[in-house]
Amino acid sequence: MMMHTFKSAFLIESNRGYVKIPFNVWDVCGQKGLIPVEAEIAGVAFECRLVPKGNGNYYIPVTKEIYKKFDFSEELDVKFKVIRGLSRINSNSPYSKDNPIRKIDGITYLRQPWNGSCGQVCLAMIAGISVDEVMKVMKCAKTQVSISKVIETLDYFGFSHGAFVYAKGKKVQLPKCCIANVRGKEKSHLIVYHDGKYFDPAHGILDSYPYEDMISYMEINI
Repeated sequence: MMMHTFKSAFLIESNRGYVKIPFNVWDVCGQKGLIPVEAEIAGVAFECRLVPKGNGNYYIPVTKEIYKKFDFSEELDVKFKVIRGLSRINSNSPYSKDNPIRKIDGITYLRQPWNGSCGQVCLAMIAGISVDEVMKVMKCAKTQVSISKVIETLDYFGFSHGAFVYAKGKKVQLPKCCIANVRGKEKSHLIVYHDGKYFDPAHGILDSYPYEDMISYMEINI
Protein backbone atom coordinates (compact mmCIF):
# COMPACT_ATOMS: atom_id res chain seq x y z
CA MET A 1 0.00 0.00 0.00
CA MET A 2 1.11 3.56 -0.72
CA MET A 3 2.64 5.63 2.09
CA HIS A 4 1.14 9.11 2.51
CA THR A 5 3.42 11.76 4.04
CA PHE A 6 2.55 15.27 5.25
CA LYS A 7 2.89 17.79 8.08
CA SER A 8 -0.02 18.52 10.42
CA ALA A 9 -0.79 20.08 13.81
CA PHE A 10 -2.03 18.20 16.86
CA LEU A 11 -5.53 19.06 18.09
CA ILE A 12 -7.81 18.17 21.01
CA GLU A 13 -11.54 17.44 20.67
CA SER A 14 -13.68 16.11 23.53
CA ASN A 15 -10.53 15.38 25.58
CA ARG A 16 -9.10 13.19 22.83
CA GLY A 17 -6.06 13.83 20.68
CA TYR A 18 -6.04 13.82 16.87
CA VAL A 19 -3.97 14.76 13.87
CA LYS A 20 -5.95 16.05 10.89
CA ILE A 21 -5.23 14.57 7.47
CA PRO A 22 -4.96 17.52 5.04
CA PHE A 23 -6.51 15.82 2.00
CA ASN A 24 -9.66 13.97 0.97
CA VAL A 25 -9.03 10.36 2.01
CA TRP A 26 -11.90 9.02 -0.11
CA ASP A 27 -10.31 10.45 -3.25
CA VAL A 28 -6.67 9.71 -2.46
CA CYS A 29 -7.00 6.29 -0.78
CA GLY A 30 -10.16 5.08 -2.50
CA GLN A 31 -11.70 3.84 0.76
CA LYS A 32 -14.46 4.89 3.14
CA GLY A 33 -15.57 4.00 6.66
CA LEU A 34 -13.30 3.19 9.60
CA ILE A 35 -10.08 2.67 7.65
CA PRO A 36 -7.28 0.64 9.31
CA VAL A 37 -3.84 2.22 8.92
CA GLU A 38 -0.26 1.93 10.04
CA ALA A 39 0.72 5.44 11.12
CA GLU A 40 3.87 7.20 12.23
CA ILE A 41 3.84 10.59 13.93
CA ALA A 42 7.11 12.33 14.85
CA GLY A 43 8.86 8.96 14.65
CA VAL A 44 6.32 7.12 16.85
CA ALA A 45 4.69 4.20 14.97
CA PHE A 46 1.31 2.63 15.83
CA GLU A 47 -1.80 1.11 14.26
CA CYS A 48 -5.29 2.62 14.40
CA ARG A 49 -8.46 3.22 12.43
CA LEU A 50 -8.95 6.65 10.90
CA VAL A 51 -11.80 8.67 12.38
CA PRO A 52 -14.25 9.90 9.70
CA LYS A 53 -15.37 13.54 9.99
CA GLY A 54 -17.55 13.61 6.88
CA ASN A 55 -17.09 14.20 3.15
CA GLY A 56 -13.75 12.41 2.98
CA ASN A 57 -12.17 14.34 5.88
CA TYR A 58 -10.41 12.15 8.46
CA TYR A 59 -8.41 12.40 11.68
CA ILE A 60 -5.71 10.08 12.96
CA PRO A 61 -6.60 9.31 16.62
CA VAL A 62 -3.70 9.62 19.06
CA THR A 63 -3.74 7.98 22.50
CA LYS A 64 -2.46 9.76 25.61
CA GLU A 65 0.42 7.29 25.86
CA ILE A 66 1.56 8.31 22.37
CA TYR A 67 0.92 12.05 22.38
CA LYS A 68 2.87 12.45 25.65
CA LYS A 69 5.95 11.77 23.50
CA PHE A 70 5.29 14.67 21.12
CA ASP A 71 6.46 18.26 21.03
CA PHE A 72 3.45 20.29 19.93
CA SER A 73 5.26 23.61 19.45
CA GLU A 74 5.58 22.91 15.71
CA GLU A 75 3.80 20.93 13.02
CA LEU A 76 4.37 17.20 13.22
CA ASP A 77 5.83 14.94 10.56
CA VAL A 78 3.09 12.42 9.80
CA LYS A 79 2.83 9.42 7.50
CA PHE A 80 0.42 6.53 7.15
CA LYS A 81 -0.51 3.69 4.86
CA VAL A 82 -3.76 1.76 4.62
CA ILE A 83 -3.53 -1.86 5.83
CA ARG A 84 -5.90 -4.81 5.52
CA GLY A 85 -6.67 -4.98 9.25
CA LEU A 86 -5.32 -4.14 12.68
CA SER A 87 -2.91 -6.62 14.21
CA ARG A 88 -3.11 -5.58 17.86
CA ILE A 89 -5.67 -8.28 18.66
CA ASN A 90 -6.22 -10.52 15.69
CA SER A 91 -2.58 -11.29 14.78
CA ASN A 92 -2.57 -14.25 17.19
CA SER A 93 -6.19 -15.27 16.75
CA PRO A 94 -7.02 -18.99 16.62
CA TYR A 95 -10.03 -18.07 14.45
CA SER A 96 -10.47 -16.99 10.84
CA LYS A 97 -13.23 -16.08 8.39
CA ASP A 98 -13.33 -19.77 7.42
CA ASN A 99 -13.27 -20.87 11.06
CA PRO A 100 -15.09 -18.32 13.27
CA ILE A 101 -15.61 -18.88 16.97
CA ARG A 102 -19.17 -20.03 16.22
CA LYS A 103 -21.99 -20.01 13.68
CA ILE A 104 -24.54 -17.39 14.71
CA ASP A 105 -27.81 -19.31 14.70
CA GLY A 106 -29.23 -17.48 17.71
CA ILE A 107 -28.45 -14.86 20.35
CA THR A 108 -28.52 -15.41 24.11
CA TYR A 109 -29.32 -12.11 25.79
CA LEU A 110 -26.83 -10.57 28.25
CA ARG A 111 -27.39 -7.44 30.33
CA GLN A 112 -24.56 -4.96 30.68
CA PRO A 113 -22.83 -5.24 34.08
CA TRP A 114 -21.97 -1.52 34.20
CA ASN A 115 -22.82 1.63 32.24
CA GLY A 116 -20.68 1.93 29.16
CA SER A 117 -20.08 -1.80 28.70
CA CYS A 118 -22.47 -2.16 25.76
CA GLY A 119 -19.64 -2.85 23.30
CA GLN A 120 -18.20 -5.70 25.33
CA VAL A 121 -21.67 -7.15 25.94
CA CYS A 122 -22.65 -7.02 22.25
CA LEU A 123 -19.46 -8.88 21.36
CA ALA A 124 -20.16 -11.47 24.06
CA MET A 125 -23.68 -12.06 22.71
CA ILE A 126 -22.41 -12.43 19.14
CA ALA A 127 -19.48 -14.68 20.07
CA GLY A 128 -21.54 -16.75 22.53
CA ILE A 129 -19.07 -16.30 25.40
CA SER A 130 -18.95 -14.34 28.67
CA VAL A 131 -18.22 -10.63 28.98
CA ASP A 132 -15.12 -11.48 31.04
CA GLU A 133 -13.78 -13.63 28.19
CA VAL A 134 -14.36 -10.80 25.73
CA MET A 135 -12.54 -8.35 27.99
CA LYS A 136 -9.53 -10.67 28.17
CA VAL A 137 -9.36 -10.74 24.37
CA MET A 138 -9.78 -6.96 24.14
CA LYS A 139 -7.31 -6.34 26.97
CA CYS A 140 -9.57 -3.58 28.22
CA ALA A 141 -10.66 -2.21 31.59
CA LYS A 142 -14.21 -1.44 32.68
CA THR A 143 -14.59 1.49 30.32
CA GLN A 144 -16.53 2.22 27.16
CA VAL A 145 -14.71 0.82 24.13
CA SER A 146 -14.44 2.46 20.72
CA ILE A 147 -16.20 1.29 17.58
CA SER A 148 -12.81 0.49 16.05
CA LYS A 149 -12.01 -1.79 19.00
CA VAL A 150 -15.34 -3.58 18.53
CA ILE A 151 -14.55 -4.15 14.84
CA GLU A 152 -11.05 -5.35 15.68
CA THR A 153 -12.49 -7.88 18.14
CA LEU A 154 -15.03 -9.13 15.59
CA ASP A 155 -12.07 -9.75 13.29
CA TYR A 156 -10.31 -11.66 16.06
CA PHE A 157 -13.32 -13.95 16.47
CA GLY A 158 -13.35 -14.62 12.72
CA PHE A 159 -16.68 -12.94 11.94
CA SER A 160 -17.13 -11.63 8.43
CA HIS A 161 -18.82 -8.23 8.44
CA GLY A 162 -19.48 -5.16 6.36
CA ALA A 163 -18.76 -1.50 7.06
CA PHE A 164 -21.06 0.71 9.12
CA VAL A 165 -23.99 2.07 7.10
CA TYR A 166 -25.51 5.36 8.26
CA ALA A 167 -29.29 5.29 8.71
CA LYS A 168 -29.65 9.10 8.69
CA GLY A 169 -32.78 8.95 10.84
CA LYS A 170 -34.74 7.03 8.22
CA LYS A 171 -36.47 3.66 8.36
CA VAL A 172 -34.07 1.01 7.08
CA GLN A 173 -34.27 -2.70 6.36
CA LEU A 174 -31.72 -4.22 8.70
CA PRO A 175 -29.80 -7.36 7.68
CA LYS A 176 -30.56 -10.58 9.54
CA CYS A 177 -27.72 -9.95 12.02
CA CYS A 178 -25.96 -6.69 12.79
CA ILE A 179 -24.52 -4.41 15.44
CA ALA A 180 -26.35 -1.07 15.56
CA ASN A 181 -25.13 2.22 16.98
CA VAL A 182 -28.10 4.06 18.49
CA ARG A 183 -28.67 7.30 20.37
CA GLY A 184 -28.67 7.00 24.14
CA LYS A 185 -29.64 9.61 26.74
CA GLU A 186 -26.12 11.02 27.03
CA LYS A 187 -24.04 9.22 24.39
CA SER A 188 -24.32 6.62 21.67
CA HIS A 189 -25.05 3.02 22.60
CA LEU A 190 -24.48 -0.33 20.87
CA ILE A 191 -27.11 -3.05 20.48
CA VAL A 192 -27.38 -6.34 18.56
CA TYR A 193 -30.12 -7.04 16.04
CA HIS A 194 -30.84 -10.65 15.05
CA ASP A 195 -33.74 -12.15 13.13
CA GLY A 196 -36.35 -9.51 14.01
CA LYS A 197 -35.30 -8.87 17.63
CA TYR A 198 -33.27 -6.06 19.19
CA PHE A 199 -30.92 -7.18 21.97
CA ASP A 200 -30.25 -4.03 23.97
CA PRO A 201 -27.66 -4.57 26.76
CA ALA A 202 -29.36 -1.89 28.87
CA HIS A 203 -33.08 -2.47 28.19
CA GLY A 204 -33.60 -6.12 27.30
CA ILE A 205 -34.97 -7.89 24.21
CA LEU A 206 -37.19 -5.59 22.14
CA ASP A 207 -39.52 -6.27 19.22
CA SER A 208 -38.97 -2.81 17.75
CA TYR A 209 -36.68 0.17 18.05
CA PRO A 210 -37.34 3.87 17.25
CA TYR A 211 -35.91 4.31 13.75
CA GLU A 212 -35.09 7.96 14.46
CA ASP A 213 -32.65 6.80 17.16
CA MET A 214 -30.76 4.53 14.75
CA ILE A 215 -27.44 6.15 13.85
CA SER A 216 -25.76 3.36 11.88
CA TYR A 217 -25.48 -0.41 11.61
CA MET A 218 -22.93 -2.99 10.50
CA GLU A 219 -23.95 -6.34 9.06
CA ILE A 220 -22.53 -9.52 10.57
CA ASN A 221 -22.50 -12.13 7.82
CA ILE A 222 -24.08 -15.42 8.92
